[in-house]
Order: sequence, then C-alpha cells, then structure tokens
Amino acid sequence: PQSLAIVQARDDCARNGRLSAEQRRTLDRLEYANELWVQRYVHCFWTRLQLWEDTAGFNTARIVQTFGGPRRFNEEQALPAISGCNAHARRISAADSTLDWCYKAFVCILRTPVGNWYRHYILDVINGNA
Repeated sequence: PQSLAIVQARDDCARNGRLSAEQRRTLDRLEYANELWVQRYVHCFWTRLQLWEDTAGFNTARIVQTFGGPRRFNEEQALPAISGCNAHARRISAADSTLDWCYKAFVCILRTPVGNWYRHYILDVINGNA
C-alpha cells in the first residue's frame, strides 16, 4: 500500500507542477537540482505523504514508521540524521520559505545513510519492485 501512495504522490505532484517529460525523467534519475520546480515538487511529494509539515519540518518518527519501522530502518541512525537535517536546513534556509527549507532538509538527508536507503527504495518503487 505504501508504494502505491508514493506512486500517486509522484504522479500528482508532477501533474500539479506541470512537469515536462524531461523534468520527470530527471526526478526518476533521482537528480534534485536546486531549482524552483524541484523545490515545489519535493515539498508537494513529502506533504502529500503527510511526512512534511510546514511548521515543524519532516515528521521523523512518522517517516520511520511509514517506510517500514525498526525492522527496515536503523532508528539509531535515522532519527538523528533526519532531525539534524531538519534543524540545519531550517537555520540556513531563506526566511519564510518552506519550499527552501523542505528542499535543503531533503538534500541533506540524501547525504546520510537514510538517503542511501531512500534511493534504493524509491528506485524499487519506480521500477515496480516495491
């Protein structure tokens, strides 16, 4: 069921953002350049999955539970990585820009072991293996 929600969120956000086929392929390659259309997509995607809140950032505990809980995630790595990226991105983001904050937190998370897991999982979803 979770992979269906991910596919639906990806499709809805691509459609709502009026992404071109090339932009969609860029996202399918898991390339996230710091461009406004990418920021909008990232914010839309995580908001649709109810894992991002504009006032609090990423909901760390909910992310862990949504993506398989402790049996799939090393919580001792995941919780501090996500929380740390959330806080760091909030400090360095443009004032009053939740798009910038969400994007920077997401890109930060991609540089952690959680990001490695996410990339594998999303590629499985994209390829129909999840």
